[in-house]
Amino acid sequence: MRVAVIGAGIAGLNAARQLEAAGMEAVLFEKARGASGRLSTRRSDFGAFDHGAQYFTARDDEFRNQVEAWLAEGVVERWNGRIVRLSGGGESTEGSPIERYVGSPGMSAIARDLRGDLNISLGVRIESVKRVGNRWTLTAHDGSEFPDFDSLVIAVPAPQAVPFLSSVPEFDREVRLVNMAPCHAVMVRFQKSYDPEFDAAFVDSESLSWVARNSSKPGRGPEDCWVLHSTVEWSASNLDADPNDVTKSLLLAFQEAVGSTLPPTDFSAMHRWLLSRSLHPLRSGPLWDADQSLGVCGDWTIGDRVEDGYMSGSRLVRRILDDKCAS
Repeated sequence: MRVAVIGAGIAGLNAARQLEAAGMEAVLFEKARGASGRLSTRRSDFGAFDHGAQYFTARDDEFRNQVEAWLAEGVVERWNGRIVRLSGGGESTEGSPIERYVGSPGMSAIARDLRGDLNISLGVRIESVKRVGNRWTLTAHDGSEFPDFDSLVIAVPAPQAVPFLSSVPEFDREVRLVNMAPCHAVMVRFQKSYDPEFDAAFVDSESLSWVARNSSKPGRGPEDCWVLHSTVEWSASNLDADPNDVTKSLLLAFQEAVGSTLPPTDFSAMHRWLLSRSLHPLRSGPLWDADQSLGVCGDWTIGDRVEDGYMSGSRLVRRILDDKCAS
């Protein structure tokens, strides 16, 4: 059985890996230059920055087992940074700190491990799919066609999945109800070490929701690198703002939150995540239509955590295998 998987974030990578483990042939298509989705690490001459997912937690037993394996292999490490909340000029600490994990030496290490030797085509934007008999054919942005797939797995954010779902109207209607929000990520390195006596903070601000000293995470370099994430409301209102203006706004909000002047920066960059998280996830889990041999997975089918992305891939593959066994 030959399966096309569109999207190489954690959901698509895990689905493809498990399909291969079950004896099927999985072929991944990813529009970006790398396979990681929001498990991304931006590297620069001034240090590395986890500018997407900042950390992850583990609740499901299957995912916890995977995390234990990653810990043993050095793919991930526990992050014991001091996390606080900044609100109204004050600072409070977590009452019961949760166990947080990060990829090592960057969040992208998780995607790199999942990718392994999977068959993946990078920089290929699939624009349309069609059912020809009982096979799927995919067409890329440059007109290239990829035919003869028995099944199709869509593992992209909800709005990007909609164009591929015309053959299953029920899925189309469900997925259109999923709202996903933007987020601006600002990456800066300060000219001198800055220690506000915390490693990361949830921020109650109109524009700023999170700040983290990237270098406080295990496996990172010594550079004083910080990542700032906007609130979804501010991003939605400033979607096309100039990157320099975004950087200035979020640094000013950071400064106001800590109540002191920040050191000058010698590097800054901005990334806009148009579909950073699901505000109204399906929660019912991944979708599978046996008649069309089409499945849909992604964190937004369950929630908005890294774990949800991984588990959505696992649950979809279980549904595919159950269907194949039944037939």
